[in-house]
Amino acid sequence: MTDLKVMSWGEYQLFSLVNQQGTQVDISDLGGLIVNFYVQDQHEQTRNIVLGYDTPDEYLDGACYLGCVVGPWANRIANGHYSIDDIDFTLDQNEKSNHLHGGLANLGAKRWAVEIVNNTTLKLAITLDADEASYPHTIDFVVTYHLSETNELRICFEAMPHGKTPINMTQHTYFNLNESEDVLNHKIQINSDRYLTVDSCAIPLTKVSVKDTPFDFRQPVLIKQAMDLNNKQLKAAGGYDHCWCFEAIELQANATLSEETSGLHLHVASDQIGMQFYTGNFLNKEPGRHSQIYNKHAGVCLETQCYPNQINMDNKQDCIYGPNKSYRHNVVYQVLTTQ
Repeated sequence: MTDLKVMSWGEYQLFSLVNQQGTQVDISDLGGLIVNFYVQDQHEQTRNIVLGYDTPDEYLDGACYLGCVVGPWANRIANGHYSIDDIDFTLDQNEKSNHLHGGLANLGAKRWAVEIVNNTTLKLAITLDADEASYPHTIDFVVTYHLSETNELRICFEAMPHGKTPINMTQHTYFNLNESEDVLNHKIQINSDRYLTVDSCAIPLTKVSVKDTPFDFRQPVLIKQAMDLNNKQLKAAGGYDHCWCFEAIELQANATLSEETSGLHLHVASDQIGMQFYTGNFLNKEPGRHSQIYNKHAGVCLETQCYPNQINMDNKQDCIYGPNKSYRHNVVYQVLTTQ
């Protein structure tokens, strides 16, 4: 068993998962960040397929959640409000009236304890104290990353709340498969025939068919060709920031992101009922690594999760966890090249 490569990174550390295919994923104890994701493209050139910053301080100061583990609640809760067993709770509101990505409890800005397993597996753990961002109970979190020889980055999210609490975790990496200024020439395929429409605050309204809409990605489509900003849903968000719906099973293929120049294909599979497809609509002159500037659509997020605001929906019980019901979420990001 080989020890994991560890590098100092300011006050934090970077841990490198590597395989025999030339793939390297650098993960930090700051926020469980995926800082770098190096792969070989079809021309055997090394590409870093994720957006990122150079220093920990830039991640701490950034407002775009680049590369971090998100929780206790990924995505939005309307008015920061929910109820469990007829008791009302109000979380902090950090996106106008919404509670977004855990608010002040932001797991992406915390130092995680690291258990090194080997050069392909890394386990991180952290405890969130009760009342952070008004979450009522202490929550123990564990995230495990594993890089396989078939270029699968497997992530397992686990949470053990000490009392009944809504939990919804995800990874908020922005992908760009050819290190280009934007991802509009990428193709996206999403294996779902339904998505959630949203209101002006990006809170889900109804589950509808993708048929005859710009949300139909059942076959691969260039993002720039699909993004019809005359569509009210897309115009309001400045692009895609919506959740597609799946049946919750053990593991299923959710989506594929492809880019012709690099010949890279990113396959996403999970055991979750939702996947948020976000086209980086709010990136605006964001200073990135190596003096890059990230503007609108510089990357895409493929965030597997339950539904946004599900804690206020009819199926709310499915996202409530506690001492007798722990949270577990598996997702696989696999990078392949055109043969």
